[in-house]
Amino acid sequence: MADKYVFTDVRACTFNFSNGKKAVVKPSCKKEIVLVKFIPHTSKKNAFQETVIANYPDSKNVQELAKYSDYECIKTFTRHFKKYFNQTPYQWMLDRKMEEVHQLVLKSDLSISEIAKICGFKSLTHLVNAYTNRFGISPFRNRTQENRNAI
Repeated sequence: MADKYVFTDVRACTFNFSNGKKAVVKPSCKKEIVLVKFIPHTSKKNAFQETVIANYPDSKNVQELAKYSDYECIKTFTRHFKKYFNQTPYQWMLDRKMEEVHQLVLKSDLSISEIAKICGFKSLTHLVNAYTNRFGISPFRNRTQENRNAI
């Protein structure tokens, strides 16, 4: 299980790595949200899985993920992907995206339209349908229920 944190009003975030290196992440504008996800590292992962996970944040679609993972042939990439992740690359990427959307719906004050734009959905309707199919509740209702439960 990955730990996820959503932060607002962040000036900078510094990461200190075990090899002594540091990385500083700064939002490019005041309305930007920083979403930090800690994914447990297990030694069972192989080089393919490590490469895919490392390239996922920079990839907008399966074609880009394959390209960044040094695969020219989508069919070969998909075959390897299914072998190591037990699902298609499209479904895996959609699952990751929906986890991010879910966190933004519940933990941010961004409108659902803004979340759709940030997460690369073609339209608000596309996000609402995907969210409802995944979580069994619309993002609007989910946010409303979560806000009521927090009170």
